[in-house]
Amino acid sequence: MWKWAVIIVSGICTLFSFYMSFLEFRSGDSGTFLFAGFGLFFGIPFVISVIKVFSKKSRILKRVDNQIVGAPKPVAFVPHWFIMGALIITGIGILAAIIIPIFF
Repeated sequence: MWKWAVIIVSGICTLFSFYMSFLEFRSGDSGTFLFAGFGLFFGIPFVISVIKVFSKKSRILKRVDNQIVGAPKPVAFVPHWFIMGALIITGIGILAAIIIPIFF
C-alpha cells in the first residue's frame, strides 16, 4: 500500500513540476530549470517505485531491479566521533562568523 502511495504522490508531483517547467519555458521566464530540477527530484522515486512494483511480473524489470540494488555487502562500522567532531567544528565556525562581527 505504501509503495502505491509513493507512486501516486511522486507521480503527481513529477507531472506537475514538468508541466510548470514547460509553461515557464513557453513564457520565457527564468524558472524553467528550477521546475525541471523539481521534476527530476520527484521523478527518481517515482521511477524506482514503479520498477520495484512491476519487477515481480516482468523478467526484464527484475533484471533492472537487480542492477539497481546490486549485491548485498556486509555492514561496515562508521566512526561517529569523526562526523560529530566535524559537525561541532562547523558549528563553532558558523557561530564565530556570526558573533565576532557583532562584538568587534
